[in-house]
Amino acid sequence: MPAVYSEEPGTGTVDYKSLTNINDIKECLRNLDAEENAIDARLDRILDDKTRLEETIYQLSSMKPKLTKLKSDGSRMVTIISGTSSLAERVSEKVRKLDLEQSRVKEAIRQVEEVQELKQCITSMQDAMLRRDYDEAATLLHQSFNVDHSILEGSFAEYTVPTSENPDNPTKTISDIKAALFDIFSQRFDSAVSNRDQKEITRYFKLFPLIGCYTEGLERYSNFVCGLVRNQGSESLRMNKVPNTSFYADAITALFENVALIINQHQPMVKAHYGPGSMLRVIQRLQEETDTQSLRILERYAQDRKIDRRVSEIRTVGLSQLRSPTLTRANTSNNPASSSSSPSLQPHEPSVANPLLDPRELDSSSSELAIMSRHSVLFHRFLASRAKEELQAISDPDEFWKDSNRKSYDSNGLLTVSRLSKRVSDLLESYLIMEEYLLRRSVNMAMTIDEYDESAGETSSCVDDVFFILKKVTNRCISTASVDTITSTINLIIKIMESDYIGHFQRKMSTAFSGHETNKSKSIEIARTAYMIVLNNLDVSSVYIQRLSEEAMENVDKNLLEDESYQRLQKALQQLVDMSEKMKKKLNSGLEQFFGQTVKPRIRPLFQEAYRDVKYVLDEEEYDEAESNDAFVRRFTQGFTKLIESYRRILTESNFTYMLGLTVDSVAKQWEKIVLQTRFNQLGSLRFDKDLRSLTYYLSNLTDWSTRDKMTRLNHIATILNFEEPSEIFEFWGSKAGPNTWRLTVTEIKKLMALRIDLDHDEIANLEL
Repeated sequence: MPAVYSEEPGTGTVDYKSLTNINDIKECLRNLDAEENAIDARLDRILDDKTRLEETIYQLSSMKPKLTKLKSDGSRMVTIISGTSSLAERVSEKVRKLDLEQSRVKEAIRQVEEVQELKQCITSMQDAMLRRDYDEAATLLHQSFNVDHSILEGSFAEYTVPTSENPDNPTKTISDIKAALFDIFSQRFDSAVSNRDQKEITRYFKLFPLIGCYTEGLERYSNFVCGLVRNQGSESLRMNKVPNTSFYADAITALFENVALIINQHQPMVKAHYGPGSMLRVIQRLQEETDTQSLRILERYAQDRKIDRRVSEIRTVGLSQLRSPTLTRANTSNNPASSSSSPSLQPHEPSVANPLLDPRELDSSSSELAIMSRHSVLFHRFLASRAKEELQAISDPDEFWKDSNRKSYDSNGLLTVSRLSKRVSDLLESYLIMEEYLLRRSVNMAMTIDEYDESAGETSSCVDDVFFILKKVTNRCISTASVDTITSTINLIIKIMESDYIGHFQRKMSTAFSGHETNKSKSIEIARTAYMIVLNNLDVSSVYIQRLSEEAMENVDKNLLEDESYQRLQKALQQLVDMSEKMKKKLNSGLEQFFGQTVKPRIRPLFQEAYRDVKYVLDEEEYDEAESNDAFVRRFTQGFTKLIESYRRILTESNFTYMLGLTVDSVAKQWEKIVLQTRFNQLGSLRFDKDLRSLTYYLSNLTDWSTRDKMTRLNHIATILNFEEPSEIFEFWGSKAGPNTWRLTVTEIKKLMALRIDLDHDEIANLEL
C-alpha cells in the first residue's frame, strides 16, 4: 500500500519503514534532497549575516553607558519638576483668590459709579423738568434706560439715590418722569398737528423714541399722516361745479400720489429714529386710510356717473335690443357693398334717446374707471414693495406681530383683503357691461352705415370703423391693468366679432346671388362686386385682428403683472390670432365658392373660343401659318385678361392671388381634358409645346409666384407628345428620370402617345414601363 507523505519538503513526517514501492521511495528521497538544500541555503544566509549582526550588537553595547546616564538624569529632572509644579499650584491658587477679590472690587466700584451717575441723571432730569427743558429731560431719561436693571432695582440704589426732596426709589421716579414727558409730548404733538406746525410736529415725533414710547409715537404719527390723507380726500371732493370727465380719476390719482409722497419723504426719518422696519406700521395705517378715502371717491364717482342706473338700463333695455336686432333692408342704391337681400343692423332710437345710454357718457365713464383701476394697481404695487422692504428689515417679527392678527396681512405685510381692490373689482364688472353695450352698439352702427367707395380703398367703411373701435376698447381694457377684465374683454370682442361682424359677412355671402331675376346682368354684376368687397373685408380684417393682438401685447406693462397673470394674458390675446386664422379659413372658403360661381363656369367657354379653328395635326405650311398667327395664345390671353380684370381691380392683392391660383388650377385641368380629346402629329405637338410655354409665361407674369408647378402635368404631356419614337420614353423613365418626378401614370403616358397619329400604336401598346 503506498505511503502518505507531505508534498513539500519539511512539512510532514514519513514512515520510511512502511515504504515498499520503489517509486514512493524515490519520491521521498527527492523530497529529502530538496529539504536538505533548503536548510543549507538558510544556514548560508545566517552565516552571511553574522558579521552584520555582530557589529549591531557591538554598537548597542557601546550605548549602554549613555543610556544609564540619561536614565539617572531623567529621574533627577522628574523630582525637580514635581516640586516646581507643587509650588506653582500653590501660587496659582493665591493669584485666583486675588483676581476674584479684584473683580469684586471693580464690580463694586462700577455699581457705585453707575448709582452715582443714576442719581446725578435723576437729579438733572428733575431739574430739567422744573426748567421745562423737555428735550434735555428726554435725553437724560434715554440715558437712564442704559442703566442695568439689577442696579436700578437693587437695594444699594434704593438706599443711596432717594433724597429728602425726592424720597421715591429710582424706578418709580424714572417711571413718573416718563409718564409726565409722554403726556407733555402727546399734548404738544397734537397741538402742533392742529396748528399745522411742521417743525414742532417733527420735533416731538423725534422725542417719543427717546422716552421709550416707540409704539405710541408711531401711532400718533400715523394718525397725523392719515389726517393729511383724510383732509386731502375731503378737499378733493369739494366742488362748486359739475365735475369734468376725468374729475374722479384725477382725484384718486392725486390721493395716491400724496400717500406715496408721504411715504417717500418720511420713511428715512422714521427709520433713523424708530429703527429699521418701523415704517411698516405707518404704511399699514396709510393703506387703511387710503382705502377709506378712495372708497369715498369711488362711491361719489358711481353716484355722479349713475353707474348702477346705467348698468341696470343696459341689462334691461340696451343689450336685449342689441343682442336681438331687428333685421331691416339696407339701402343699396349706389352701394355695391350691401346686397339688397342682406340684413343690416339698424340703430335703435329709444337707446339713443335714453340719457342713461348716451354712448359718449358711457365712453367717458368707462375711460375714467379704467384710469382709476390702473392707478389702484400701481399704488398697491408701490405699497407692497415698500412694505416688503420694511418687513424684511424687522429683527424680531414675533414681537412686531404680537398685538396684530397676522392672518389679516399678506406676505408683504399689507391687508389681505383691501376694500379699495374689492370695490374697484366690483366696478370693473359694471365696466364690462358698459363696454359690451358700447362695443355692440358701435359695431352694429358701423355695419349699418357701411358703404363702399372705390376711390377710398379695397374695403368698405365698416372695416376701418370697427377696428378703430376694437383698438380703442382693447387699449382701454389693457389700461385697467386687471387681467380678469382684459381676458373678459378679449372674450367679449371675439364673441361680438363672430356674431355681429363675421356673421354679418357670412349672411351677405350666402345670399349674394339670390333674387336676381329682373335686370339679371346688371344685378349679378352688383352682387359680384358686393361679394368681392365682403371678401376684401374678411382679408383685411384677418390682418387687422392679428395686428391688434400684437399691438395689445406691446402695450401691456409687464411690471404690473405676475408671471402667471402675464401667461393668462398671452393666452387670451392668442385667441385673437386664432380668430384671425378662422377668418382666413372662412375667407378661403368664400373665395372658392365665389370662384366656383363666377369664374370656373367661364373657363371652358374661354378655351372653346381660343381653340376656334385651331388644330394640332399640321403640315409645314399650316405650321408656318400658325406660327405667325399665334391664334390660340392671342385669343386666350385676351379673353383671360378680360375675365380677371374686374377681380384684379377690386380684390385685395392677397385675395386676387388666391383667386388666380384657383383659376390657374382650373385652366390646367380644363386644358388637360381638351388635350386628351385632340389629335396630334409631330408639328402639331411642337405647336402645342410653344402654346403651353407662351401661356405659362403669361400666367406667371400676372402674379409674384410661379405657375410652373401648376402646369407640371401639362409640361409632361407636351414632352410625351413631342417624342419622335415611343421608345424615347426610356430616356426619361426610371433611373434616367433624374430629380424629376413624373405626374403621369403608365396608362396615361400610353394614352397620350396614342394621340399622335404618326406614331406606331402597336409599339406604344407593347411598351414595358
